[in-house]
Amino acid sequence: MSNDLVKYSHKILKDKNLIIEVLSGDFTIDILRMNRDVLYSDRHFNQQYDLLHDMRDATMNFTLEEHTAYLHYLGRDAKVLTTRKAAILTSEATLPKFTEWFDSFSGKYAVEFSVFSSVGKCLEWLDRSIHEVEITSELDKLRNSTCSQCFNEPNAFTGF
Repeated sequence: MSNDLVKYSHKILKDKNLIIEVLSGDFTIDILRMNRDVLYSDRHFNQQYDLLHDMRDATMNFTLEEHTAYLHYLGRDAKVLTTRKAAILTSEATLPKFTEWFDSFSGKYAVEFSVFSSVGKCLEWLDRSIHEVEITSELDKLRNSTCSQCFNEPNAFTGF
């Protein structure tokens, strides 16, 4: 297990039909599941809202097979994968890897994934009339704020 701090924050922009998230640290599939549970339990969560996942400071420490099984669960059992877009914001260094990874999900789920290395390109693809400065500011606030879930493994938030 890693001793690196894992941080997850989200904000639901109801007036924009958009959920923004910031993830940082080493993520296992179990940690990703816990963060999804936090998001889905938010009383403002709407499965129809598009997503912008800021993963520029995150490392995904799980296999493509684990992630595929998890997405399959979300679509089949949890029924939270509905027709919407999910923009993945990553660094230039990880752009090719994440693009290949998320392209492998094309056509398998109702969610349409695409990977970008700039906030502006994310918003352009999401077809948003949201100002880039506004979203960048919100992402910075999430990155620097106390988060909805922040822990070392094992999860200090839940005790498990």
